[in-house]
Formats: sequence, C-alpha cells, structure tokens
Amino acid sequence: MSALPPDSMQARLGDAARSGVFSAQPTAAARAARFAEPAGLLLIGLDLKDTRDQASLLQLFAETMGFPDTFGHNLDALGDCLGDLSWLPASGGYLLHLSNCAKPVERCKDDFDALVAVLNDTADEWRGRGTPFWVLIDQPHTRARPFMASA
Repeated sequence: MSALPPDSMQARLGDAARSGVFSAQPTAAARAARFAEPAGLLLIGLDLKDTRDQASLLQLFAETMGFPDTFGHNLDALGDCLGDLSWLPASGGYLLHLSNCAKPVERCKDDFDALVAVLNDTADEWRGRGTPFWVLIDQPHTRARPFMASA
C-alpha cells in the first residue's frame, strides 16, 4: 500500500497537527465530510438552525453527541465532555461540522463566540494528544482559520 500524498484531503484530515477550528464554505465542508471516514475520523454534524441562545447550543451538542446524563449544561461541562468522548464509537479522531450558523451568530453572537472559544480549546487539547479534532463552521469567525478544500 502506498503512502498518501501529504496534501491529500485524507492525509490532511488524519494529521492532528493540522486540525483545529476552521471556517468552511459548504463545498469544502462537504469534501472534508466525504474523506472523514477514510481518514479514520468520526463525522458529527450539528445543525444550528434552531439554536437561539447558549442553552439551546449546549442542548444541541448534548443531544447530537450523546453526552452523559451528568452533563452540566454550561461551557465548562461542554469542554469536559468534548475533551473525553469515550462514550462515542472508537475512532482515530473527530470532525464536527457546524451548519446553519448564520442565525445563531445573529441571535446570540456572544454565546456563539463563547462556543467557538471552547471548541478552540478542545481542538488544542486533542491536538496535544496527537488526535485530530476538526471543527468546520459554515460562517467566518475571528477565531476560525479559513479551510481550503484543496489544501
């Protein structure tokens, strides 16, 4: 079996050092999603269209990701759960795709900003362990680098 080119999407997604929080256009996010499983990542889609505040953002994460009943429904508890994920199927890493973020950014900007801060801290923590943790957000954000599908 030959090694993947280092710039291939599959190789890129499998590289923990390159992971983090990114703003991604829909086509780029879709391409990354197609390569998540071949890269050994668990793909988790979070549709934020109905979120309106921090409580609904946290509830969405808890329900979608199957957080334990002990989840405290606050940002610290979110960080704790995202930093563990032992209840999810075993994988070589994670790719979270946050879609329909425009309304939450408009309705609850401060809460969304706080969420992105937790996601950045979590990505740093997983990267330090050598495990890819990708977050793709469908909106530009000051704490998210642009994600290029071809790079």
